[in-house]
Amino acid sequence: MLENYKKNLDKTKEKLIDLTYDILNSFQLTSEGFEDLDISRLNKAKKMLKNIHDRSNKIDNEIIKTLALFSPEASDLRILIAYLKITNELSRIGDYIKTHIKAIKIQIINELNIDSLKQNATLFHKSTKHSLETVIESLDANEDSIDSIFRKVNVQESKCDDIFSILEKDILEHICLDPNFASEYVRFLNSLRKLERISDRSVTIVRLNYFAKKGGKIKL
Repeated sequence: MLENYKKNLDKTKEKLIDLTYDILNSFQLTSEGFEDLDISRLNKAKKMLKNIHDRSNKIDNEIIKTLALFSPEASDLRILIAYLKITNELSRIGDYIKTHIKAIKIQIINELNIDSLKQNATLFHKSTKHSLETVIESLDANEDSIDSIFRKVNVQESKCDDIFSILEKDILEHICLDPNFASEYVRFLNSLRKLERISDRSVTIVRLNYFAKKGGKIKL
């Protein structure tokens, strides 16, 4: 019984890591599509996220079955509760990336001039990517390493906030200078605003993994 339970737990963690890698790879393609104005990469990135909600739901169902069949003790119960919450966070992150992909495609099709924004947007993408990488690290971390990972994800979240503030100001200036494209600039800004939440949700996921490994209270 315990051996089957351990296998189920390990399998669930592997599926969470695989899901996070697919989200990370999709985001990498999105960043490349933005840099190179390449719609084909954006379409590929969107395709990678197509079944993300179904995959999250399947993981949730497996967690619920594990809870029902094995009645885990407190330490393992923490892990399963954390995993249940993490799947929702990952689904939302996938939705944010889809919104950003759509905005970039519209920006490319309408030939929106964002050359002056590209440097900070690239930094923003990089910092967001680093936040997602800490999520994968935290899923595979032990008690000794989770503290440093938690510090790392908070640093990236702070960087994302700072860069987004600069981008927001720059885009508002573009709207004033070029009001004919105001709606396109606003759409792009809104997609960046949602993208900024990825780092927030990455912090939440790492915090959940901290709870799973070290206990305490869940603070979301």
